[in-house]
Amino acid sequence: MGLLGLVGQTVVLGIAAAFTPTLLALQVLIVAGDPWRRRALAVAVGGSSAFILVGALLLLGFAQLPTVALGAATTTGGVLWIAAGVVLLVTAVVLFRPHPHMEERVDADIRGYLAKASPWVFLGIAFALSIKDVSSFVVLAPALHDIAVSPVDIVVKWALVVLLYALALSPVLAPPAFRLLFGHRADDLLRRVYAFTMARQFQIVGSMAAVVGAFLLANGIARLG
Repeated sequence: MGLLGLVGQTVVLGIAAAFTPTLLALQVLIVAGDPWRRRALAVAVGGSSAFILVGALLLLGFAQLPTVALGAATTTGGVLWIAAGVVLLVTAVVLFRPHPHMEERVDADIRGYLAKASPWVFLGIAFALSIKDVSSFVVLAPALHDIAVSPVDIVVKWALVVLLYALALSPVLAPPAFRLLFGHRADDLLRRVYAFTMARQFQIVGSMAAVVGAFLLANGIARLG
């Protein structure tokens, strides 16, 4: 795997880390109404802060590992990918089980959050939702490991980290951008996105966990083989 492979892997895992339906639903519901700007900003800051905090800790740890050639297999990398794959596959099994009462409770919670007008409340809620999003951190860990130990220039490493996080944080960044571009014309589509996400939140994350878990597991085994 060369630099292009590392970039492709970063894109795939960044998109997978973006599967955070509750955070997306909260941001979508906020930007579909008024006033929305300060609350949407608070959600973006809260969600981003949690991801950046965990990512910084992971990068600091992985940075202590020796640099390896692009595409070179390491025991640490292989074990990390296998462990992440197993966690995601187990998560998928749990999420594919019916959760009707939990789905209703999550929907009620989000609508309840919307009644709280303070942006500080939304910042705290978004941080809490993000810091509990274990599946996203499980996906980010292998990506950050491979970036940290790669021999590419530091500028390229930071560009890859920015790309990874831009994709992972798209649930809190894309809805406000969409609303800014289209104004109230986006309201109906945003509400439909919310309804779709709430109705299938566990299946969405479960599907991601199954596909990406199999991908991580297979790659991890290949690295150790």
